[in-house]
Amino acid sequence: MPVTLFEDHHWKNFAPLTLTRATFNVKIGARTILEEYEHAGRRPVSLLARKHLEEITKERHGCEVNTGSHDGDTIFVNGLVHPSALDIDRLEKITHTFAITSGNRLVVARLSRKDAEYLSKCVRAGAAVNVKKLNVDKATDAGQESGILSDLWDIIRVLENSLAMQTASDERSDPLGARVTGAAGVVAEGAEVEEGAVLDTRNGGIYIGPGAQVAPCRITGPAYIGAGAQVKQFSVIDSSYIGVSCRVAGEIEHSVISDYTNKAHAGFVGHSYVGEWVNLGAMTTTSDLKMTYGNIKMGGTDTGLNKVGAFIADMAKTSIGTLTYSGRKIGVSSHLHGLVAKDVPSFSIWGAGVGARNVELELSSAIETQRKMMGRRGQTMSKAYEKMLRDVFLMTAVERKKSGVRKGRFSV
Repeated sequence: MPVTLFEDHHWKNFAPLTLTRATFNVKIGARTILEEYEHAGRRPVSLLARKHLEEITKERHGCEVNTGSHDGDTIFVNGLVHPSALDIDRLEKITHTFAITSGNRLVVARLSRKDAEYLSKCVRAGAAVNVKKLNVDKATDAGQESGILSDLWDIIRVLENSLAMQTASDERSDPLGARVTGAAGVVAEGAEVEEGAVLDTRNGGIYIGPGAQVAPCRITGPAYIGAGAQVKQFSVIDSSYIGVSCRVAGEIEHSVISDYTNKAHAGFVGHSYVGEWVNLGAMTTTSDLKMTYGNIKMGGTDTGLNKVGAFIADMAKTSIGTLTYSGRKIGVSSHLHGLVAKDVPSFSIWGAGVGARNVELELSSAIETQRKMMGRRGQTMSKAYEKMLRDVFLMTAVERKKSGVRKGRFSV
C-alpha cells in the first residue's frame, strides 16, 4: 500500500529551519524522517509540501510532490512522525477509512478522495487541517502517545536516542591507530582515521562515512560523521551528527551540523541545530545553559530542557567572535556580528551586538554568495533552489520589518 508523507501546520514551530525544507526533510539525528522511511524500506510514493517548496522537494527526491490524485489505498503519514512509532503493516490491513489524531493534528489516515484533496489543499497553503471535517469511518485520538514531534527543541530532546539507533551496528571495524574504548560498534566505512584519534563508544556507536578524514581528536558516541566530512585536529565531538562534506573543528556537543556546513575553527556549539551551507566564523560560540541552571524558554514557552543552544537556518554566516544566547533562532541567509541576544530574521545583517544598525541583506547578494559557496563544494545552484530563495525572501519581509531591520548599507 502506498505511503504519502505530508506536512502539517506545525512547520511554523520548526521555522526558520522549515523555511527552506519540508518538515520531513529536517534532520532528526543523522537522518530526516523521510530518510528513516527509506531506511526502513518504505520509500513514500509521493509527498505533500507547502507550495513554495514543491519544485525543490521534487528535485531533492525525484518523486511526485503535490501532484496526482490519491486513491483510497493511500496511507497519509505526518512528516513529523518517526516510522518506529507506527505499525504500518497493521494499518495496511485496515480496509475502511480512518484518522488517528493527536489533539488538533492529523497523525496518520486513510482517506476518501475528497478528504485527500482537502488535506492536499491545506498542506500546500501551510494551513492547519480541521480534523473534524474529515469524513472517516473511524477516528482515534492517540494523544501524547502518537510520537509526533511538535517543537524545535524536540530535535534536541530526542537527538541522543536517535543517534544511538542510527549508529547501532553488529559490525565493528576499529580504525588502525585509533584508540577505541567501550563495547559499542565503530564503523569506519572507507574513511581515513589518523593515529591518535580517540573514539569513545561507552554511550553509543560511532559511524564514520566514506571519504571522511578524521585527524587526532576525540569523538564520543553516539556520533555520526558523514561522507567526505573533515574533522580537524584537537576537535571534541560528543553525541552529534556531522553532515556530508562538513569541515569542523573546536567543540561540538549534542548538536546537528547539517551537510556542506563549515565550522572549521575553534569555538563551542552545544545542543544546537545548524542548517546546510552555513559558515561559522572562528570562535563562534552558542550558549546552551543559563547561569541559574533553569529551563530555557523560547518565545516565552518553557522548553522543559535546561540545555538548548541555537537553531541556525540554512546559509547563515557568522563573523569572527560571534556569540549567541541560548534558545535563539537564526534566520535563513542571515549574517551575524558580535553578541546575538535576540532571534534574527532571515536575510538580515545583524550588527546590534557590535553597535551597528541591523539592515536587510540584498537578495542578489545572498544568491551570489550562495552560488560561490556551492561552487567551493563542486555544486551548482539550480533554478528551483534560486526560486525557493526568492520566495523565502518575500515571505520573511514582514518579519524583518517587525524586528526593525531596514534597507541600507551595513557598516561597523
